[in-house]
Amino acid sequence: MTAQHIINSLEFARKSLEIRDTIAHSDLQRAKDLLKQETESLNWRLTGEIGLDKKARLHLIVTGNVAVPCQRCLEPMMMALDIKSEFILVNDESEIPPEEDDVEDHDYLIAEAEMDLLQLVEDEILLALPYAPKHEINDCAVKAEVNELKAPNPFAVLRDFKVVKS
Repeated sequence: MTAQHIINSLEFARKSLEIRDTIAHSDLQRAKDLLKQETESLNWRLTGEIGLDKKARLHLIVTGNVAVPCQRCLEPMMMALDIKSEFILVNDESEIPPEEDDVEDHDYLIAEAEMDLLQLVEDEILLALPYAPKHEINDCAVKAEVNELKAPNPFAVLRDFKVVKS
């Protein structure tokens, strides 16, 4: 982690700054075990602004391709990430409105003098990953095995019966 990845989040937003970088698979400490080696470097961009409502905001965009293990065959499955997140900065948790009052469902971050951007990027990547990724059945390596294991339709025998009206 370099010094450029540590920011004062309020100052960053107030000055409408922007930072762009890439993050390698090996730098994703918490997501490393969820991703396969075929994962490419991901591009990210963070911009700050003061919105029309005078609130400090951060906009994060993360793009790239990640390889996750298919839960059927355990082979790598490529997924395109296109994450767009917007955060409203608050001084403390008391400024975050209750869920039922936040009709627009905003995301909030507590402003920090030393915010670790790589941690924020990794948080958003983790949230974007599916819980149990699977190839489409036609693309999966275990397609043939799945077809063999399918139980016969219990209603198939009904096709042999004919209704006879008298």
